[in-house]
Amino acid sequence: MNQTLQALEAQLSQTQALSEKLELLDQLYQFLRLSDLHRAKEAVEDMLILSQNPAYPAGRGLALKNLGDFHFRQGNLPASQGCLEEALSILRRAGEVKGEIDTLNALGNFYYFQGSFPKALEYYLEALEQSRKYELKAQESHALSGVGIIQYTLGNYQEATKYFLRSLALKREIGDRLTESGTLNNLGLVYLEMGDYPGAVQLYRESLEIKRALGDLQGEANALSNLGVVFQRLGRTQEALDYHQQALEIAGRLGSPQVRATCLENLGLSHATLGNLEKALELFQASKNLYQEQGNRLGELSTWLQIGSTLGHLEQAEAAIEALQKGLKMAEELGPQKPLLEFHQALSKVFEQLHKPALALYHLKQAIEIERRLHKEQQAQKTAALLAGFQVEKARQEAEIERLRNTELARANRELARAIESLKEANAEKTRLLDKLRQQSKELERLARQDPLTRLYNRRYLEENLGREFAASKRYNFPLSIAMVDIDHFKQINDRFSHQVGDDVLRLVAQMLESNCRGVDFAARYGGEEFALVFPQTDLLGALVACERLRQRVESYDWSTIHPHLKVTVSIGISSDSTLPDHEKLLAAADEQLYAAKRAGRNRVFPQVTG
Repeated sequence: MNQTLQALEAQLSQTQALSEKLELLDQLYQFLRLSDLHRAKEAVEDMLILSQNPAYPAGRGLALKNLGDFHFRQGNLPASQGCLEEALSILRRAGEVKGEIDTLNALGNFYYFQGSFPKALEYYLEALEQSRKYELKAQESHALSGVGIIQYTLGNYQEATKYFLRSLALKREIGDRLTESGTLNNLGLVYLEMGDYPGAVQLYRESLEIKRALGDLQGEANALSNLGVVFQRLGRTQEALDYHQQALEIAGRLGSPQVRATCLENLGLSHATLGNLEKALELFQASKNLYQEQGNRLGELSTWLQIGSTLGHLEQAEAAIEALQKGLKMAEELGPQKPLLEFHQALSKVFEQLHKPALALYHLKQAIEIERRLHKEQQAQKTAALLAGFQVEKARQEAEIERLRNTELARANRELARAIESLKEANAEKTRLLDKLRQQSKELERLARQDPLTRLYNRRYLEENLGREFAASKRYNFPLSIAMVDIDHFKQINDRFSHQVGDDVLRLVAQMLESNCRGVDFAARYGGEEFALVFPQTDLLGALVACERLRQRVESYDWSTIHPHLKVTVSIGISSDSTLPDHEKLLAAADEQLYAAKRAGRNRVFPQVTG
């Protein structure tokens, strides 16, 4: 990285063109922000001075983009938001596409940090769409990581893994080792939540190795903190303590109060687990002070909870109540529901220790009500994120199909031109080529609507034909039912028996779905291990009977013909609500029933109560 910095600084000293100088300063800031925030700030200040020249209007947008990122890293969130939003407006007017996409990703980061997941997802998806449109792979990889972290936070771990792996593949393709390590960290988060601690440790250590090789101090501190969290969960608290201490030392060298505050808080958690409550309290208070200085109210909120809880364990009840009530007031001002829940729970415990049952019960009731509301909101956000991801996937697949179609048609046109050129010599050859082109066109049409693995219709065909069936149902007042079918624990089948066995299971289940259909019904692969069944002119009861028959058939099938220890079941959700406004809502309603079936224990059919 030092060689890169030296090269950038040499180019800066030699160039006189305003636009080139600003772009080089932009690149310089991207390197410095990870290892030397003081010098990074100097680069931004130079950009701000140069951007006052009206000859290059995009320059101020680039400078404000980096200034917003700098404020974000310093924890000055209000200043960060203002800079990023102004930068986006300027860069859009100037037609600076790369800078615009970078700013969209930065705003996604900002709103994610604020806990505004729908808003963050909106910015990430726009960045993803724009980066694909202009074939900017580095920006696309950042947007994919952003969408992945939203899916991870909302508990959609399978979707998150899909986005992280795509991001990782792009970063490796373009040789971006620095951000590759960040994606490895993100994958480690998924492994951690799924309980695969050895896998998480391996990913974090691989990330740490890259960060150290590239001199990325902030990334190194984050990777060490993540390793500390893993070992904390493994019950190896002393090792966790060592990792957090290393992270704290690096944060001190980096000069980032934001990173230092996070490391202090993590170190405090390890000391609290070891029973070093006085030391933990000291670290939490130091972390809180740093968060306050940087204006990071979410960070401050977290430390008030830790301070109050620790004081409660130290049997300093009055001080604990004071700290927790301060935090509760701040949480009510900021609005995030989870901290509100945690403060009410903590206050309930302290009042219970003080033998004040009325106050303890009050806070407990508040916590229960918030938890209920939070669960409902999270489910809504989770569903919305999944649907947004499906739409992105659909657009990506359609674009790929269109690209393949255009490529094939271009090749076909070249063949046709050659055939016409030699028409006088070989009329029979012309006929053969024309027949071949017709066959290729038919094959393209077939590929455009068929899933290659299962030979069922694909999602594109489902969307097109379901829309027609829904319109006919509305027009002629016929019933219409939709079922969403998901193979239970399919990831475990892949992991335990191999992906080849998983593919065989997908093909066999697809055959059962197809054979279960009447002439007017049709089945489609929706994506992954999920399928859709469409039952025209069929009410809820009829669809329920058909789906229960399918479920029993899958469960009773002799799967030992594939593998002696293999068992397969499916969960099914059905909707036939004729009051819904369009087929997409009907499909979403069936998907909700599917998730209800899975939450209820899987291997069952859940119909929706019709309107």
